[in-house]
Amino acid sequence: MIIDRIEPLALRIPVTRKRDASNMPAAPSDALYLVLCRVTTRSGLVGYGECLCNRTPMQQALFTTIRDAIAPVYLGKSVEQREVLNFETRRRFASFGRAGTVINALAAIDTALWDIAGKEAGKSLSAMIGGAKRTRVPVMASLDKYDHAGRVSARLEQAMAAGVAAAKVHEADLGVIEAARRVVPAAIPFVADLNNAHTLEVIRRDTVRWQALKLLFLEDPVWPPEILLDCPPLPDVTVGLGADLGSAEQLALYAKAAPVGVLQPDVCMLGGVSEAVRALSALAKWPGSIAPHTPFIGPAGLASLHLIAAVEKPGFFATIEAEDAMDPYGFGLTRWQASIEVPTGPGLGFDPDPAWLRRHAMAG
Repeated sequence: MIIDRIEPLALRIPVTRKRDASNMPAAPSDALYLVLCRVTTRSGLVGYGECLCNRTPMQQALFTTIRDAIAPVYLGKSVEQREVLNFETRRRFASFGRAGTVINALAAIDTALWDIAGKEAGKSLSAMIGGAKRTRVPVMASLDKYDHAGRVSARLEQAMAAGVAAAKVHEADLGVIEAARRVVPAAIPFVADLNNAHTLEVIRRDTVRWQALKLLFLEDPVWPPEILLDCPPLPDVTVGLGADLGSAEQLALYAKAAPVGVLQPDVCMLGGVSEAVRALSALAKWPGSIAPHTPFIGPAGLASLHLIAAVEKPGFFATIEAEDAMDPYGFGLTRWQASIEVPTGPGLGFDPDPAWLRRHAMAG
């Protein structure tokens, strides 16, 4: 199958419920700004991919990078060579870094090619990468950053009422996190994502308070994260990280860090399904947990759902604060609920609704 067209799609998805965008600098709180990618073969098969994106400056950069840098490398090539193409494209653009905009843009094309390959073979993505170990994945409510104990607690009460299986907050203030934890029953897994807000010294100073939270894991606690490579474990506190890493090799390096017990490959920041599969293979014998990062509502969300279904240890699909109207598929990818079904259709399992794409397309 020969790649004939590669089309980046810039979308603006309105948000009717007011969002707190304090953890997304320069992101207007009334909308999400996404970049999808549609790839078409000469035989007419179509696949979809997605970049990690939520704000306009990144949207513009990713759209242009797909169109002007990555697409010319792929046009006229074979879908069956997608893993080789991914590897060669990384090497070709290595001067621009092994993580970031180029790799993120690459992910959208790569994921679309896996979607096409699955459709051609009549197999789901999870079937192509080793088979699904489960038919449903429990949902974790992933909250925006509120930086306010009352607001985050109120939102968590709504998440608990929706019946989610776990909860994650994005907060840096330990007092706010402690207030949030009091809302979540002890039996419900709870994650605190600090977005690299603290130093290791600060985390160690408050070890007893972190321990008392009974966290599933403490996500991205320190900056720079490299300091974790040479430090002992944090007593009774499991660190999770990896969502911003760009290769299987980088994830494998952090697997050696004593405090790290959870790795979070992000299908977009890794550069697509091809590298995510390499990462899962590299970490197959690692005793920790693999928790794919899932801040997506489009094709990357579907790809991540397949990855979670394929890993040995059960995990959660972390659903961001979204609404049913924001779901391009209409099967619940944006809904807080107890669990979500793993698609069984070929490729990613669903295509975005064409009317939804037209409705949210940005001019130009």
